[in-house]
Amino acid sequence: MDVYSPDDAGTGRPAVMFIHGGTWRAGDKDHFRNMGPRLADSGFVAASINYRLLPDGQFPNNIQDCLCAYAFLRGHAAEYGIDPDRIAVMGYSAGAHLASIIGTEADNPALAPDCDAAAGPALPLPAALISGSGPQDMRLMWNWLGDDNKDIVENIFGGSPDELPEAYELGSPLAHARPDAPPYLIFRDVYDGAGNGKMRDALVDLGVSARIMEVAGSLHILEQHTEAGRYEAGVSIETPEAWLAIEDMLFSTIAKEGL
Repeated sequence: MDVYSPDDAGTGRPAVMFIHGGTWRAGDKDHFRNMGPRLADSGFVAASINYRLLPDGQFPNNIQDCLCAYAFLRGHAAEYGIDPDRIAVMGYSAGAHLASIIGTEADNPALAPDCDAAAGPALPLPAALISGSGPQDMRLMWNWLGDDNKDIVENIFGGSPDELPEAYELGSPLAHARPDAPPYLIFRDVYDGAGNGKMRDALVDLGVSARIMEVAGSLHILEQHTEAGRYEAGVSIETPEAWLAIEDMLFSTIAKEGL
């Protein structure tokens, strides 16, 4: 876990835990090395975590690692100057999928991690959830993917939805939408084959504050750079319009009592 803190020695601050993407098999906590300091400059404590990747990170190992990190952050709140009741969880792509599971199933005994940090009572749901272009229903994603790409999902669970229906349901946040879920901000790509719109609708129907944002022209990865004529791989949640939405979400939820 990399932790980014404001310069002063404040206490009781709101915090954001990042979960990186990478198709559940690649990437690391450096994914948020730019956004972490930006949030710290805005008065938040930001923590970016690692978790087991495939093949060792087959579900539920990957989400149990994320829950363990979430429990650790809560358990060490005083050390990091955090208010444990004002922690948001945010992820991109595969990390958004895992983040959304925390937003709906942090207290699910079927996912309880076996680390010391998570010993004791069930974990509470986070105070806010930001899901950046991550699947909300793994069964929909499996159906949406072409035959040549279904192994992307099957590798996570060890088989198909027909073979492992209970695992797919457990690993699909949409199947666990609940009226006490935290406020959600969902980013989706132009082509949404994994249930982001359905997740927003399900949460709203349950009385949960849930918004969806589609960055104009965005696919899962987009090309962007600050200088005209130069391009680099980027993601939608790092665009200026997405950053405004993210900060608005955080300031209206976990920071509403003041930084």
